[in-house]
Amino acid sequence: MHQNDLRVRKTRAKIKRALIETINEKGFGNLTVSDITKRAGINRGTFYIHYKGKQDLLEQLEEAIYSDIIQLFHDNGTISSATSYEDLNRQFFQKFSAYIYGEQDFILAMVLGNGDPMFYHKIKQILTRELLKRMEYLGIKMSDEIPHEYIEEYAIGSMLNLSIYWLEKDNPEPPNEFAKIMMRTRTKAPLAFAVKE
Repeated sequence: MHQNDLRVRKTRAKIKRALIETINEKGFGNLTVSDITKRAGINRGTFYIHYKGKQDLLEQLEEAIYSDIIQLFHDNGTISSATSYEDLNRQFFQKFSAYIYGEQDFILAMVLGNGDPMFYHKIKQILTRELLKRMEYLGIKMSDEIPHEYIEEYAIGSMLNLSIYWLEKDNPEPPNEFAKIMMRTRTKAPLAFAVKE
């Protein structure tokens, strides 16, 4: 890797870390570029080489997450190799769990730390769209037993809520273990977990 590329990546990583920590302290609406640069240990000029302002920084980081999640379905990912609905779920949960575990701090800051209230909804929209596209490709249709939007909300909403709960734990299970937990929730209705003593 070129030395300048490495320097850029290190600087951007420091800025990202500083943004996350400052959001957790003050919320995105209350922080300033100066707050970020002081925490990152860089000057304002360096910040503005990379970003136009705090909103541009936030949008670039969010867009990277959105793009990465879409990419999970492509380039030898789930969209090109899954052959059944179960296989789709298994591959997706494995890839998704590993990815969000690596972005844990940013995701939690966005969702729980007064970062961006629309971040969660955008992720949900992307997942709904991509999973429905994959189901269509596999020839899988949803039951008409209840309106489809309720099925989508239940499936994607519960998955995301469990994911946030997992990331928020003091000692979350490894991603491969969480993927197995998610698979179990997909194959059993909540009432099926209730057992009589």
